[in-house]
Amino acid sequence: MGDFFEHVKEGLSKIPKEISSRYFYDAQGDALYQKIMQLEEYYLPRCEMQIIENQSDQMAQDISIGHCCLQIVELGAGDGTKTKHLLKRFKPHFRSLDYVAMDISDNVLAINEEEIRGEIQQLGYTGVAGDYFETYKSLPATSDGRLVLFLGANIGNYTIPDVIDFFSFVQSKLKADDYFLVAFDLVKDPKEILAAYDDTQGITKEFNLNLLARMNRELGANFDISNFDHFPFYDPLTGMASSQIVSLKRQTIEFSDSFSVNFDRYEAVHTEISKKFFWSDIEKIAKVSKMEIAQTYFNENKGYTFVLFRPGE
Repeated sequence: MGDFFEHVKEGLSKIPKEISSRYFYDAQGDALYQKIMQLEEYYLPRCEMQIIENQSDQMAQDISIGHCCLQIVELGAGDGTKTKHLLKRFKPHFRSLDYVAMDISDNVLAINEEEIRGEIQQLGYTGVAGDYFETYKSLPATSDGRLVLFLGANIGNYTIPDVIDFFSFVQSKLKADDYFLVAFDLVKDPKEILAAYDDTQGITKEFNLNLLARMNRELGANFDISNFDHFPFYDPLTGMASSQIVSLKRQTIEFSDSFSVNFDRYEAVHTEISKKFFWSDIEKIAKVSKMEIAQTYFNENKGYTFVLFRPGE
């Protein structure tokens, strides 16, 4: 309860109110997110799998030029259902291959281990549960080459200045000949983007509102979920998609520990951003964070890309 409750107290006391999207992922949130991944409107997993299926061998070849042994570290590893395909393609290109999965969710990490170990033999596997901003700091040095993965377009959860800080954070554990592979969702038809966060089945709405249900379950809150709604938004000028939870009436929510919070009618709680990138954004990130773009791998319609970075000279 501790960290979550402190975050909620701080976030709901701000103007405007906000709660980090990392708290979406309890067991119920994990299950709902897996449903989102299967939605027709949620195009991102299909784009990512196109690249993994069609270009993983090329990625491995590009990296193996400088490394015969490789450690792959995945931040926000998820359930492993996509990564296992990439690892299978990579394995023949290296004398040894180790995989380190870092994820905040114990539930998802257990699924990840089952997926990876069940399909790939003779692969070194380490699962690390916790906030990767903390666990990555303790990652031991290795004499092998290192590839850090950050897939799922999760980089879009950060503003450009935060992305630049994040790149510096990742680079702190990279040697000069190591790599950082990042998935970017690129700008495209605004209607297609908005639909990805406002599906007709209402699964994304349920996923967002589960954050309130989690506060009820874990923090002793008394949210009536029917008094709140999910509001997604996309700005094609900036490429910024965002999600909010909106209070439909004036109300006071009580928590355990004598904490309470007032909501005005139609007051919003910001929960998530999902930035869609212009190519100029990616070039700026590389330049300011002093990393080089070593290679790019696009999906079929060029709306999604993996970018392979390496530390700059």
